[in-house]
Amino acid sequence: MEDYIPYIFRFVFYTFFGLTMEMIFSVHQIDTVLGFKLNRRVPKKYLEGFVSLTMIPLHGFGLLFGFEYIHTHVHDWFILYRFCVWAVGFTCMEILWGVACEKVLGFYSWDYYADSKFRIFKKGYSLWTLVPLWGVAGIIMEFYSGLLIHLSPYVASFVRAFF
Repeated sequence: MEDYIPYIFRFVFYTFFGLTMEMIFSVHQIDTVLGFKLNRRVPKKYLEGFVSLTMIPLHGFGLLFGFEYIHTHVHDWFILYRFCVWAVGFTCMEILWGVACEKVLGFYSWDYYADSKFRIFKKGYSLWTLVPLWGVAGIIMEFYSGLLIHLSPYVASFVRAFF
């Protein structure tokens, strides 16, 4: 079990980080990237955001095994190249996850993208306006991931001390 502690730690913190970023983005920027005002249940002043629990596997496992693996291969590249890798990679993962969720669950939680003029594919599995933002997110994730990887051994020794 103790060999898995660093992975569990990073999975949990990648998931919390991803869901938090989605929540903040859905409050502040979603209307901008959609290109239209999204109908909200409550006025924007209440800062109500939205996120789906179906995103937990994508954030947790996707970042833990996909992002970390790719980052080990591209970490020495020029920042513009890494930006492009993350922009294309994250967009592709959003599209693939959307298709998978729709096939398995019958919906994907950001199906309101289909109403945008910036949608990618007819069903709007992603948005063209999100592509550069995914690149920025990837660069930010490089730092966050580095922090989690650095902290993992300390968290594992802390947990081992109690169990």
